[in-house]
Amino acid sequence: MIKSYVNIIFAFALIFFSFKIYANELENKSRYKISILSIGEGPSLVDAFGHTAIRIIDVELKKDVVFNFGVYDFNSPNFYSNFVKGRPEYKLGIQNYNNLIQNYIRQKRYIVEHQLNLDQDSIKIIIGLLVEKLNDPYYIYDYFRDNCTTRAADIVIDKTNNKFKDDKLESETVFSFRNLIHEKINENSWAALGIDLCLGAIIDKKINTRETFFLPENLMNYLDLFEADIIKRNIIYSPESEISYQENLPSPLLVNLILSLIIVAVTIFNFKSNEWNKSLDILIFLISGLIGILIIFLWFFSNHFAGAQNFNLLWAFPFNFALIFAIYKTKIPNWSIGYIKLLIILIILLFLHWITGVQKYNLTLLPIFIALLIRYTFLVHRIKNT
Repeated sequence: MIKSYVNIIFAFALIFFSFKIYANELENKSRYKISILSIGEGPSLVDAFGHTAIRIIDVELKKDVVFNFGVYDFNSPNFYSNFVKGRPEYKLGIQNYNNLIQNYIRQKRYIVEHQLNLDQDSIKIIIGLLVEKLNDPYYIYDYFRDNCTTRAADIVIDKTNNKFKDDKLESETVFSFRNLIHEKINENSWAALGIDLCLGAIIDKKINTRETFFLPENLMNYLDLFEADIIKRNIIYSPESEISYQENLPSPLLVNLILSLIIVAVTIFNFKSNEWNKSLDILIFLISGLIGILIIFLWFFSNHFAGAQNFNLLWAFPFNFALIFAIYKTKIPNWSIGYIKLLIILIILLFLHWITGVQKYNLTLLPIFIALLIRYTFLVHRIKNT
């Protein structure tokens, strides 16, 4: 979840040669201290959900390092194309603890540490696993199912002799992935609008407790449940005020409301003056068609599992391009009336989906949906008269 430009050569040598040599010679569990670091949200979109890392201290060698599953490189080959295809490549990196902490303190993001009280076998397994992953550090990142936090959660839950397993882990919660996203990113933001356009109904299903751990804060709160018995909790840094993702742009609700009023005003003018402003309709069909193509790509031709079942397709129909050519003909084809009636039915179906909870649509789009219904009704009337 974080952008990290660190020189890992020294750190890699440090970890590899120290832990590789001693991982099989653990005679005293007090030699190693293993902690989970939870880092708060940052002001940028890439940091909006926080971060999780694993800290390991070798008391004898006086080494203090952090294993970080959130390392990526914008300059790596095919990074952007893989990102679009749903195959972004992240890797496990290692950093000096003090350098990492100072970096987050400068960003004024909270840092909470849960020091794990583990048995010797668990310590061996965790250190051995991390060292082994350094040999092949790359993995395909998944925002919800395989990220820096879920990887840390898997290690804590599955590699510690069930110390951190709770019966409620598989119990369904009242939350969905989209609910939790909106807790971190205001729904009335361009980032939330983009997410809600690209991700489908699959992220509106209720998820279990373990699935909520894609957010660092949820894993942190879960570990707090074990504090009394087997965890030492440290607040390493706490800023004076919480930081969250911010945008310095006009809100999408304001912009969409203005656009909707323009569509409605032009429609009323066209109706009263018995005219037809086709440029507006070309723009509507062009934009909705392009969004529809993006939705189809993410649903059927990418590895984004969350792009599936995206019923934004009901208003952003990819075949709207056909109407651009139809309305400019001298004699408008009869099928165009039936097609526009279909668009009206689809938007009504969209509202039914919204009300019944099949998929939650971004609230800032509501004025657009209403304006489209009014415009499409006018087009049916206008084409029939033509």
